[in-house]
Amino acid sequence: MGWIKVLTTSDYKVTPWKNGGGVTQDVLLMPEGATHENFDIRLSIAPIVSEGAFSSFPGVDRHITLLTGERLGLSFGAETRQLKRLEPFYFDSVQQPQSLLPDGPVRVFNIMTRRGRWNAQVMPASGTTEPLLAAPDEGLVVLHAVSGTWQVGHALGSVVVRPGDTLVSSEEATLRASCEPAGDAIVAFLTPTGSRG
Repeated sequence: MGWIKVLTTSDYKVTPWKNGGGVTQDVLLMPEGATHENFDIRLSIAPIVSEGAFSSFPGVDRHITLLTGERLGLSFGAETRQLKRLEPFYFDSVQQPQSLLPDGPVRVFNIMTRRGRWNAQVMPASGTTEPLLAAPDEGLVVLHAVSGTWQVGHALGSVVVRPGDTLVSSEEATLRASCEPAGDAIVAFLTPTGSRG
């Protein structure tokens, strides 16, 4: 039998960026007791209020999704990638791209996984799609509510995920998520790899 948790903003822990360039809200660090140096999984929300370099996390894969604001640029030296709202972007977190804020401050949702231990698949969801959530074998499924109030049904009833809240579940049975059509969320499936442990 799996478990389901809904983490709210009161559960998040505000911590400084590794490079001191800002602050972030840690939603979840795994395994339990992990730090920014040795986590296998890290979910976080960060405001980016000024342009500057990202922190480097060698051996970590990062999926970053723009939550608020229309545009965020990431400059990787000769190449600049333009992120649009709710379109996840992957990069190797050893890199330290420079953030570019053409329209002012933004907020982002980060899903970071230790390479060789976990893989992440990240995608947007909306109330019109009613995504089906099922954790991979020995893995996790995540739903971060960006807007709208989400209902996630399971075998024993349902849980409510309000804007800014994050559902994390190891339940392999399919969960049905629903919301008003205008609601948005970020969904992630976290799968352990063979070299974990």
